[in-house]
Formats: sequence, C-alpha cells, structure tokens
Amino acid sequence: MKNIVSTQWLYARLEQAKLVILDAGMLRASFIGEYSPIAMLPNAQRFDIKNELADRSNPLPNTLRSETQFTQVMQKAGVNHDSYIVIYEDEGLFSAARAWWMLKSMGFDNVKVLSGGLSKWLESGYPVQQGYSKAKHNGNFFARYKAGYFINKQQVQNAIDDPAIVLLDARAHKRFTGEDPEPRADMRSGHIPNSLSLPYSELLCSGEAKSLSEIQQQFKALVGNAEKLQFTCGAGITACILALFADECGYANLSVYDGSWSEWGRK
Repeated sequence: MKNIVSTQWLYARLEQAKLVILDAGMLRASFIGEYSPIAMLPNAQRFDIKNELADRSNPLPNTLRSETQFTQVMQKAGVNHDSYIVIYEDEGLFSAARAWWMLKSMGFDNVKVLSGGLSKWLESGYPVQQGYSKAKHNGNFFARYKAGYFINKQQVQNAIDDPAIVLLDARAHKRFTGEDPEPRADMRSGHIPNSLSLPYSELLCSGEAKSLSEIQQQFKALVGNAEKLQFTCGAGITACILALFADECGYANLSVYDGSWSEWGRK
C-alpha cells in the first residue's frame, strides 16, 4: 500500500536523517484519562491531536488548528519540507490516520502510517525507548492548508441530496442505526440523512488493514462511481481511516467532516 508501511520497512530506515517519527495515539471517547503507551519507538515525538494540535477555542473536540499554529508545532518537531514522516499509535489503527490526513491537508505529502503501531513493533522485537524525544533543531516546514480536506456542517448539509456525493459514516453500525448510545454525553442517536454506514473496523483485521482487494470491494459496493466522497464519524478521528483507505483505492475528491457527529448529533 502507498500510505501504509510495515515495521520491517521502518526498522530498515531508522538511521536516515530525514526521518521523523510521530506518535499520534489517543484514547477512545469512552475512556477516561490520558494516552500513556508502555513505550515509544526510537526517536519518536508526540503528535497530540487532542491537545497541542487541536483548536482549543472550538467547543468541538479535535478540530484542526490554524496554519500558523500547525506550522509552529511541526517546526518545533524538526519537520523540514524534505522530511518524511511515519505516524503510529499504540495499537491497531484508530487515530494515526487522523494525523496523516491533517499533515496532507497542510501540504505535507511525504507521510506514511505504520501498520499495527507500537504493538506490532514490539511483536517484531524491535527496540523502543521510554519517553518522547525532542528535535535538536527547528524545522523549516510551513503549513499551507488545502481547501476541501476538511469540511463543515453547512457543506455536508448542502451535499445531502446530491447524487454525485456519498457520505460514509465510520462509526460502529449500531451507533449509526441508533441501537447503541453515543459515548459522549448530550448526543442524540442516529445518523446524518442519506449517509451510508461503513464501520472502520470492517476494513481491519487484528488492527491492520485488510487486503487492498477486500477494501476495494467494500468501497465499490457502497459508493460505486461517486464523483466525491465525504466521511464522518464521532469526532473527526476515524473518518480519516476511511479517507486513508479511499485514497489507497484510488478515489479522489475526498473530504472529512471535522465536527462529525459531535456537532451534528448535539441535542
């Protein structure tokens, strides 16, 4: 896959000077506390989606920060325009795709996601460290937001009745149908009108991507030859997994609804 790399691939490149490794792990909405992995990959730095890289002035969780703020955080992490970044998390695939999509949206394209995350790295017997590293020097990367990567409530609403646009929901199917309650307080149950259910978990096997052919079949069955795909979830995190796999399948014109159900589903 073009966007996902194996632990073997990354281990063979650990000593390359232009490599930047970022841990973008975060807790699921129903968990209390702070993200605290048992170890970190060599030279890994923190990519804190929930705090440092979220717009804290927005009442919605996890929303994208400004170009200026994003630039400051990435430069502090030593990211240059010619760097290449590998994103991972503690296990499986949950939030790493969000970091991948954020970087792409800000004009940084040379970014990959580590298949299986830290758990696969440990299973492979590769070295780890305790504590995050810090960059020795500031980088020269400047963020330039690409319009359309993230969309708002009005843009989703405008597309509801457009047959050329398909909105896919990454939440568990019973949350989509309203059979199971939302993990966040003050959220209604159900889904956005005319959206389709594609739980991100159905594209994974033991926390790693299914074969590309299987993923392609699942997308094809739902979206056919749609001209544009939009993605939603609980709070803009797992929607990015669908964006990641849609990109793998060759779809273009992809957008993530940043507020997702945390905005649309408010009482």
